Amino acid sequence: MSKTMESTLEMGRQYERIAAWLESVGGGVYARRLLDILADPAAESTFTVAFCGLFSAGKSSLVSALSGTRLKTGANPTTADVEGVHMSLPGSTGQLQLLDTPGIDSTDERHKEATMNALYQADCVVIVADYQHVEAEENLELLHAFVEEGKRLAFVVHQIDKHLESELSFVQFADSVYSVLADYGIAEDTIFFTTVGQSPHNQLPALRSWLVAQAESEMANGGVENVRRRLVDVAKEGVAAYFDPLVQAAGEAVAKACGSAPLSADEAVSWLDREAEKLRHLREQYDTGMQAARDQAQATRESWLRLIELAQIAPYDTTEKGRIYVESLRPEFKVGLFRSAQKTDAERLRRAEAFAKDIAERVHNYLLTPLANQIASDVRQAGIDPATSARLADGAAAIHIDVDVEYVSRVVKPGALVSSQYPYQYVKDVVARIKRDALATAADLAEQFVAACLAKCEDEQATTRADMELASDRCAALQAYLDICAREQRAFDLVAAGEVPSV
Repeated sequence: MSKTMESTLEMGRQYERIAAWLESVGGGVYARRLLDILADPAAESTFTVAFCGLFSAGKSSLVSALSGTRLKTGANPTTADVEGVHMSLPGSTGQLQLLDTPGIDSTDERHKEATMNALYQADCVVIVADYQHVEAEENLELLHAFVEEGKRLAFVVHQIDKHLESELSFVQFADSVYSVLADYGIAEDTIFFTTVGQSPHNQLPALRSWLVAQAESEMANGGVENVRRRLVDVAKEGVAAYFDPLVQAAGEAVAKACGSAPLSADEAVSWLDREAEKLRHLREQYDTGMQAARDQAQATRESWLRLIELAQIAPYDTTEKGRIYVESLRPEFKVGLFRSAQKTDAERLRRAEAFAKDIAERVHNYLLTPLANQIASDVRQAGIDPATSARLADGAAAIHIDVDVEYVSRVVKPGALVSSQYPYQYVKDVVARIKRDALATAADLAEQFVAACLAKCEDEQATTRADMELASDRCAALQAYLDICAREQRAFDLVAAGEVPSV
């Protein structure tokens, strides 16, 4: 078996599998088109040209004139049949097949199906426009669709015998046609002006020569590749039909999020880049604002704690009272000769009360009152909600440390009384305990204050947060759309390689 035959058989097996896949995903019409191409014994030696256009554009008369075979024509598109004629290619066994299709403006679904089947099986499409309807919307839409697919195309302006030179020179008319079709990427050498009547501008022979040249070129490149291209075109259309609802749904989701749908994946990429940059900027703005509020609140919190730590509540006189109180706790300390135990206890109590009263006043005047005033002032300046502001101010005013004899007594370390330096250390220990107690209460208020400041900043950034959510939704919708497009492109690549897509 020759390599060419092996290649043909393998190609047949590949596209039979693709046809089975298309059938399984609801693309039966494309599966049948693939099988029709594979079943055509003349497919490798035939170059097929499909003529399409509006009803009464003169397609049948044009095909008849090109082939020398008379095709039936009528006043109404009464049949869904596609008529075909064959022309032998000079110097080869190849055939040029010309297909006359029903009008693309037919409302009969059978006509549409027959026309599309012919177009997908064709190696070349000739769009035929009546002289007076060159820019008909249906013609231009079909032209755009096949240009997008990369189909080999020719555009024929037929029935030019209707042209009246006295109204407009033919050169001007032709230039206007060239200008319109140039916007669709149609080169002038693939645009022909024809008639089956009489006109000095008739390019019917030139069109016939062009079609023969296209067929000969294709046959020279090998008929198997010609068939493969047809199979790939049909398979891709089947893939597109499968993905169209998914792409449409994803596009509608983008339109809902962005206000309109992208015209292409490239445009969606551009939109995604724009929205991602916007989202990045908004997040940076939001994070910067929140961090500034957090830093400011934390700085205020630290100032409260620092006020406590730096409060001078044990100056020299107070320290001396603490010292003499601790010295009275030593075993050798005695007062009087008679009933000395009672007098000693009384003296110890007196010294304890004096120290406790003195330091308690210092705590109130130089720690708690300044702290409450500072908290109330900072809370007012922060501009947090009134309820939280009042609660914090009340909480600061209510901070109380009950420094009494029992309080200062519990700090004493009996085992350290023998040290001559302990009395001073004892006062430091009392101060440390007072500040720890104050810090514990103030720290709780400080945390509430920080939380309130961040909540205020959150409220102030509501618009930024809403913009972030919108940009995030847009990014998600665009990414989903691009993911669908990427899946479709992978499926296109797979069927072009003769492989079954995994979708």
